[in-house]
Amino acid sequence: MHVLILPSWYPLNNEDLNGCFFREQVHALSRAGIQVGVIAPQFRSLRQGVKAITGSYDAEIWMDNNIPTYFKHGVFCFPKVPYLDLHRWVKAGLKLFERYIQEQGKPDVIHVHSLLLAGPLALEIHNKYNIPYCVTEHSSTFARGLVPNWQWDKLIRVAKSSCACFAVSQALASLLEKKLSNTEWKVLPNLLDNQFAQSKSIIKKKFQFCSVARLHENKGFDILLKAFAIVRQEKPELKLILGGDGPEKENLLKLAQTLNVEDAVTFTGALSRENVQLFMAESACFVLSSHVETFGVVVIEALSQGIPVIATKCGGPESIIVPGDGILVEVANVNALAQAMKEVVENPELYDSDSIRQRCLERFSEKAFILRVEEIYKHCIK
Repeated sequence: MHVLILPSWYPLNNEDLNGCFFREQVHALSRAGIQVGVIAPQFRSLRQGVKAITGSYDAEIWMDNNIPTYFKHGVFCFPKVPYLDLHRWVKAGLKLFERYIQEQGKPDVIHVHSLLLAGPLALEIHNKYNIPYCVTEHSSTFARGLVPNWQWDKLIRVAKSSCACFAVSQALASLLEKKLSNTEWKVLPNLLDNQFAQSKSIIKKKFQFCSVARLHENKGFDILLKAFAIVRQEKPELKLILGGDGPEKENLLKLAQTLNVEDAVTFTGALSRENVQLFMAESACFVLSSHVETFGVVVIEALSQGIPVIATKCGGPESIIVPGDGILVEVANVNALAQAMKEVVENPELYDSDSIRQRCLERFSEKAFILRVEEIYKHCIK
């Protein structure tokens, strides 16, 4: 079986985390013995300044662990011209596809990751070459109401022409069925990275909460800090570790000082996957305080380390957390989040580490993912 992956965004190299979960799925397919390749036009935003203009405009092939990954570098228009940007992106993708089939052969099926750019490209390839495609939607753009009106008709055609449509959570699947009329969406969750699946670090748990994300308004770290401050009034021994960097860092540092918890909160900055695993494993609980998440890979990463998760009902976690895994709370509710944090600390016996990890692996491991997608691909091809 030969599968071509068409992502709407993708990492440029080993260190790039933008779309790293797409790349992890590509590598999982390859390890399962499936022939797999990637086509990913890489257009830069002029917001990057001089670097965007002086960067490469060439086509490039990255043999990523022997997986042929085809890039075409370019720049999005400024001021933004959405119709033209999409047209140029699809045109670049078609040229890459023509080169790809000359060098790698014609794929049996195409897997689109996010409709927004890759969907129209898959539809063009399907119409010209009659290659079936399936879709997995990951983007929070739909939940945040950021899809422009002119794009909906095209996205509906893309979804209707696919052999199967999936979303990474039930909340996103339900939303897409409403937005994209007369289309059916099922749930195909993201994959747990093998690094987290293969080993559970045996570390004595500390009285600390942890969270990992880009320090952005959507992640709700201000809500988390306020909730932590409430809990710490009763339990001054507690600590909070925040992993990640971003535009809200200075505001959050000031808020920690205002709340008088700066001595109990550690901002680690950007972390490697190894360090994320380590500080999840040594923590008593992971907290996700986001306003919107289509899935929440960090949630399954935390569960894989056998720690309970407190998460907001922001879209993705509702499809992940089951009884015994943690607690779900309403979005942006400081008191509810504080109460959940207090309950986890006071009732550790409710959360069995080995059971949490086992449930996670059964649902989100590479083995579970491969079994599911192989059936999807066979359905598309027949």
